[in-house]
Amino acid sequence: MESPEKIIIEADEDYVASDIEAKPMIRVLSFSLGAERYCIDITDAKEVFKPALITKVPNSPQFITGVTNLHGDIIPLIDIRYFLGLEKKEGLEATKAIVTDISGSLIGVMVDDVDEVLEIEEESIQPPLATIKGRLADFTKGQIELGKNILVLLELDNILNCDEIKSIKKGA
Repeated sequence: MESPEKIIIEADEDYVASDIEAKPMIRVLSFSLGAERYCIDITDAKEVFKPALITKVPNSPQFITGVTNLHGDIIPLIDIRYFLGLEKKEGLEATKAIVTDISGSLIGVMVDDVDEVLEIEEESIQPPLATIKGRLADFTKGQIELGKNILVLLELDNILNCDEIKSIKKGA
């Protein structure tokens, strides 16, 4: 049996790779709060860290977990469970903070765990469920079906610029 001297590969000359339109993508940071999974646009997150020491602030609103030192800056830690209508978590030993500056200053958003960075197609974001009403609807961009899980895509800017947080900034 002779080995072939040439291998002929036929190509469709009418095919142009640029004819395939790339779908718009968005990168999100997924995290959990209890059994629920959420995500935010990755551009909203500056850093993720586990606070070593959290100092309680007397007479602060219930959504303020406390303050912590991050690279020499004292930053407030916000529990977004308050805004999402979730039960407050007891104990902070297994929590992380997502640092953001979208409200104009550094703030740590407390979450149970940070899962991963995902790249998803923008068209896969479904509008918020019709059953979501009021403030929660303002805080939700939509849902993303991811295998057997559903991620709730949050509008972090709306949460961190809501009336309760704005009133704290005015008082500061």
